[in-house]
Amino acid sequence: MASFKLAPLSTYPTSQTWLAQFDQSEADRTAAEAMLDTMLLLNEEQVSAAIRSQLYRFADGRKGRHRRVALYAEREFPQKEFFQSETIINARGRAHRRAVGRVGPPAVKPVRGGTRVGSEGLVALAVSTVVETRPEIFLNHPGPDRIRGKTAPVGAIVIVTDFIGSGQRVRDILDAMWAVPTVKAWRSLRLVTFHVVAAAGTAAGMTRVRRHRLQPEVMAEHIAPSLGGTGWRQEWDWHDLVSKYGPDAGRGASRWGFGKSGALIAFSYRLPNNTPALLHKSESGWRALYIGAAPNDLRPAFGLRSDDQAVAAAASATGVALSPALSPADATTVLLLSIMRGRWRPGKEVALAERTGLPVPTVMEALRRALRNGLLRGDGRLTDAGYAMVEAGQRSERERPTIPTEAEPYYPTQLRAPRLLFSARRSSERP
Repeated sequence: MASFKLAPLSTYPTSQTWLAQFDQSEADRTAAEAMLDTMLLLNEEQVSAAIRSQLYRFADGRKGRHRRVALYAEREFPQKEFFQSETIINARGRAHRRAVGRVGPPAVKPVRGGTRVGSEGLVALAVSTVVETRPEIFLNHPGPDRIRGKTAPVGAIVIVTDFIGSGQRVRDILDAMWAVPTVKAWRSLRLVTFHVVAAAGTAAGMTRVRRHRLQPEVMAEHIAPSLGGTGWRQEWDWHDLVSKYGPDAGRGASRWGFGKSGALIAFSYRLPNNTPALLHKSESGWRALYIGAAPNDLRPAFGLRSDDQAVAAAASATGVALSPALSPADATTVLLLSIMRGRWRPGKEVALAERTGLPVPTVMEALRRALRNGLLRGDGRLTDAGYAMVEAGQRSERERPTIPTEAEPYYPTQLRAPRLLFSARRSSERP
């Protein structure tokens, strides 16, 4: 693996100005520096690429008559119902509410009637791009009439967002969908499944969204660290830091961030209010790290990283010394096996992604590769070969371990097409 050292976020002039507010305590400043250097940093292209790649993988798994997918950009949604409905009389003479219309809610709407458009503009552009390239699969904010489509009905509804922090905004949209009787019928008859695709998310926020009664499948390319995460040596220092410094509240959130999520993430175009208030809010003499888009001197911190750089940064953050002779793929495997603690279970990739800052697909590919190559047992525990590789991969003086490769690499699919079950007694027409 090529030698590389990523400049920590705490070393930039804007960061140094923010850190100067902690000068009264050396321990507090050290904890604040560690907080900055742990943050997940994403720029606009990384967010768009993460959304597009997940949706394209989803499209590749769609088969059959119900392969079409309705996409909706996540945004503030104050309306009670997601679709408009009207009362109709069915064949039995009974009145019931039915969702109607060919066009769904708009992708972008100014916040609270103003002129400012939030991150939904970036998300809406990513949605538009995948719809243009895969029109046979994706529909852009369709209404109920297009979802029913007699020749090619929609089989999946996907909410797309840049970030799941507390999960509240996504749950608000799911609540608005649940309030529509037609959507309840689709869910009950298993005509439509529900999914959420995010560029990034906190583990707690994703779990909260999964617990919604629509039972959506939730996927994120990047997992953001948070104050409530595990494995951070500075965790208690950070709690003390947030309690002592900065405003009591910020942008509709507590000092711990909206929903007390305590997310440690920064986008080049904004600091979400899920971050602690001391990061995103200026008030009473306290200065936020930045407001709005990141200032020019911080732009390099959000640059795209090569595989070598991403693994080197992850190794530095977790304290794992990797041999410089390892390739990025082998270095990723050694890194993940070194910090796995115990054994790998399905779902543990979220915690590993949170600790390393590596994308979830990268973590999954490395773990599956380790399993295929005999470094992990079927129960997820390291084999003798796995322990040997970890030991050799962390010592530069050792010979680089030989790892078997496959001619046909395996790429896991994150979102799978649902198995649709129908009863022969049910009408073929949708509610």
